[in-house]
Amino acid sequence: MSLVARPFVLDFAGAYLDKAPEFSEEIWADWNAQKQEQFGRRWPEVQTVLFALRKLGIHMVDVSPSNIAFAD
Repeated sequence: MSLVARPFVLDFAGAYLDKAPEFSEEIWADWNAQKQEQFGRRWPEVQTVLFALRKLGIHMVDVSPSNIAFAD
């Protein structure tokens, strides 16, 4: 294990590779609302990071401020 400094993306244990998880639209809507509340004004930046990861075939669902952090 090593120490990291901001900015970082950590904890890929909850990631899906090459195929997004199949959740209902209701679950995705609840997930998005929860994440928007957790990240506040930074949510658009988090969405940009998640989109970049999806382009690489990485679908993260375990997203929290403890595993995606920005330099302040």
